[in-house]
Amino acid sequence: MNFLEECISFTGFTWDRYLHHPWIEAFFAGELSEEQFNYWLIQNLSYLGNHIAEIVYPKVPPHNPWISLRQEYSRKSAETRVELSFLEDFGDFAKTRWAARPTRDALINFWIRTAYEGTFGDICCGYYVCYSFPITFGERYLREKPKNLSDLQKSWVEQWIDPHAEELMAATVDGINEYGAKSTKYECEKMRWIFLRATQYQIGTFDAAWNLSDPWPGEGEEKGVLAGLPN
Repeated sequence: MNFLEECISFTGFTWDRYLHHPWIEAFFAGELSEEQFNYWLIQNLSYLGNHIAEIVYPKVPPHNPWISLRQEYSRKSAETRVELSFLEDFGDFAKTRWAARPTRDALINFWIRTAYEGTFGDICCGYYVCYSFPITFGERYLREKPKNLSDLQKSWVEQWIDPHAEELMAATVDGINEYGAKSTKYECEKMRWIFLRATQYQIGTFDAAWNLSDPWPGEGEEKGVLAGLPN
């Protein structure tokens, strides 16, 4: 068992609940509502994600291609990511960090803390659940060939069968397994917990999209994914 497999095992039922979240199941069944899909698209923007990655660079070992792959990912995301063209209909506010709902904001801050405090192994454990989309969505899409997807849904999911996304995932897996193999018992335990918390946060983002609700404290009634837009 490699260390990634140990991390997945450590999550117990949580990893399976992520893989088979109702939002994901409805997506592949062609039954996800437009509102639920749009909620995910808006909240799935990386917001601070590209800047977080820059914090990580000094911690990446020279033999791991993570930096060059991540830089290419940032460039391609800025030019081709489906969410960006979609957000043109929602105005500039949707592209700011303030559009993030509480669960998305919590995940971003979790990544920031892990980037500042953690080793490269910790960071890979924190990122993996997001970088596993070539498996979660890409491989399943190719295997099941779902029907009834909208053009937008199809464009979004096909981003995850890109060889570059698969290479970035592989570099992240290498980081998890390398650091898991050489770390102390304490460090390995920390990596497992980071992996679990990242998975739980990611589930929370799907919960919010599935329920069409993730209000900020004191906000009152939430009215759509951009409810935080000031009057």
